[in-house]
Amino acid sequence: MAILTLGKKMGAVISTGIILCLLPFFVCAEEKTLQLYEHKIKAGLVYNLLKYTTWSKESPAQTSGKLQICLFGEDPFDGYLSPLKGRTAQQALISITHINKVENTTGCSVVIIHRDQEKNLSALLQFLQNKNVLTISDIAQFAQRGGMVEMSKEDEKINLYINKNAVNHAGLNIQEPMLKLAKIVAS
Repeated sequence: MAILTLGKKMGAVISTGIILCLLPFFVCAEEKTLQLYEHKIKAGLVYNLLKYTTWSKESPAQTSGKLQICLFGEDPFDGYLSPLKGRTAQQALISITHINKVENTTGCSVVIIHRDQEKNLSALLQFLQNKNVLTISDIAQFAQRGGMVEMSKEDEKINLYINKNAVNHAGLNIQEPMLKLAKIVAS
């Protein structure tokens, strides 16, 4: 009887050990799923920003009929922006390119800055200052630091922060439907 009880306890210990060993894999899988869901939501917000942002008549989006999204650094959306290629917004054809130098932003209508490029942020924002280019990032305090649209995750929710001063100085106009979703900040 004692051997049987010991065998059951040993089995329970082994089972618990296996579960504890596998638990990080389940947690990581769930975290990755939530992260992909977050990227999908942010990509949808980018598309809506494109639809509800007006560029000046002199901008590349207006003169060439092409709305160039430039990803500065890594793709912060894990490829979820790809379905936007070939679609239209503001009567312009959307294209997407990757860039890694501040000088390569010429011709961009939108620059989406990955958080790994924070070290280049001030140089990039200074280069783009007063240019007809919408800047978007999930870098902390991006809008307060002079960027235009910050997407941040807080309490399992994606929040938009829009710096209207930066938007206006660039000759852009973000329309009311997007402004209603955002918190307006000053730099």
